[in-house]
Amino acid sequence: MTPFARRFVGELSFETLSGNKVFIDWSEEPLAHINLARWAEVFLIAPCTVNTLSKLALGIGDNLLTTTALAYNGKLLIAPAANTVMYKNPAVQENLRKLKERGVIVIEPEWGVLACEEEGEGKLASEDRLLDWVCYALNDKPLKGKRVLITCGATREYIDPVRFISNDSSGEMGFSLARVARWLGAEVKVIAGFTTAKEPPEVEIERVKTTEEMLKAVLREFESADVVIMNSAVADYRPKEVKEQKIKKKETLTLELVKTPDILEELGRRKKGQFLVGFALESEKLVENAREKLRRKNLDMIIANPVEVISAGHHRGYLITERGEEEFVFDTKLESAKFIMDRVAELTSS
Repeated sequence: MTPFARRFVGELSFETLSGNKVFIDWSEEPLAHINLARWAEVFLIAPCTVNTLSKLALGIGDNLLTTTALAYNGKLLIAPAANTVMYKNPAVQENLRKLKERGVIVIEPEWGVLACEEEGEGKLASEDRLLDWVCYALNDKPLKGKRVLITCGATREYIDPVRFISNDSSGEMGFSLARVARWLGAEVKVIAGFTTAKEPPEVEIERVKTTEEMLKAVLREFESADVVIMNSAVADYRPKEVKEQKIKKKETLTLELVKTPDILEELGRRKKGQFLVGFALESEKLVENAREKLRRKNLDMIIANPVEVISAGHHRGYLITERGEEEFVFDTKLESAKFIMDRVAELTSS
């Protein structure tokens, strides 16, 4: 803690709430700035005042925090928080540019109501974004320079203006894959249908509704992608006729359905060097049916899951390629996503 930070919250409060020792000066440990710098795998300053970031840019070490940061040669991240006018001040922006040029990761502040009661850019990044950037800093970048396109969520096929056919997909797996792909250095774009899962930070997301809309969006991005992961739960059928007006309630309703486009199969036909990954959700003959789909749709990898993983917190299944198969079981879909993306990185770099 800096001397000024201690005027806001005492170190005893931080120590009690975190269960960790709080360092404020060199009184207990004369080489604290060196030992802490050697100990840390990643160094995050959040919130980082314009005073602190400017000192770091100019190489000023006048307290334990700035001195430790100057002694640190690992991954340094700063999350500025300040009044909008202060943050946009040319001197502050120049110092931020200097830090970025030296490899410091600047987690840009958000737009919101600030402590001074003004509204604008300067609010400290959310906890979710901070943690995501820490994970980004801690991971190697085997996918650097690669463009990864991911689809996720459920498509909706409309019966009338308010009713539709869909499924129970939350989008959590696809969003987890996107998050991890970014951690591994990829440029990531997600094309998402309806989702209930939390969106990954720092990732471009394009929203679509129907399978036709998803097909058009995917084909627009496909040629420039290096890796394409089709995790979306698209509707297999759509009503042959969509009513322009809301259908009045009756005792029975008969719908005639027709097949929607098979996006994955179309990509398999168009593939020119892209690494194409599909998902298979099966209620029986899990591996056998998934392997048949791998070959029929010209995929490089397929993830086979039992039906109970839909909207479940845990995740299990098989990762299948022409080389063989690996069974996996994880407590979270984020862990599964890390396992899958690590294998994608291995296979696309070999």
